[in-house]
Amino acid sequence: MKQQSDDETAIVVFDLDGTITRYDTYVRFLLYVIRQKPLKLVRLPFLSIDVLRHKLGSQSNTWLKKRFLRALLAGHDQETINAWAMSFSQQVVESGLYEDAIACVEQHQSSGVELVLLSASLDIYVQTMGEMLGFNHVICTRTTWNGNILGNELDGGNCYGNIKLERINQWLESRTNKTILAAYGDHESDFPMLKIAQQGIVVNPDEKLRLKAINNQLAHVNWK
Repeated sequence: MKQQSDDETAIVVFDLDGTITRYDTYVRFLLYVIRQKPLKLVRLPFLSIDVLRHKLGSQSNTWLKKRFLRALLAGHDQETINAWAMSFSQQVVESGLYEDAIACVEQHQSSGVELVLLSASLDIYVQTMGEMLGFNHVICTRTTWNGNILGNELDGGNCYGNIKLERINQWLESRTNKTILAAYGDHESDFPMLKIAQQGIVVNPDEKLRLKAINNQLAHVNWK
């Protein structure tokens, strides 16, 4: 009997922040870096102004992500970044995950599907975290490198909203089986990705998001 190859296997997709994790990992990773390099605290007042500009709608999520990347992460060597990513990811896996999310991931793993972690957060730690959680593939916001030094730009933009949909569709192009059995996300920006799955599930929605999920024919679950 012919063994089924990976690209013939059906797919299940998970968002990361707020879906599997209990919090936004990008913010927590930046705080982790500041603890390692306390002198970076002097940059926080300027970044606070950037956050306000984003909240007021004058700047995009992508712009803000780049501002934090440039202020706190760019310029460090790969060995340092990898060490931070490993330590931070271990902390998140040990204490920052929804138990119900992990049970769901494990249930899908046992069914033999291809698990894809699809995140707007940065590859410098999401790749590590995805491996720790047993995902077959990781699609996320990609950073740039100048040799061994982390750059200050994003490769291919911010993997958020419709860009998430574009990135998963690009990945699907090379596969024989393009069926996404289920997709999980916690935010309205995940809806484009959730709606292409046979079953899209919104995790821990508030009442407003729950009603939007129902109106978009999406299921919803409450994870602890």
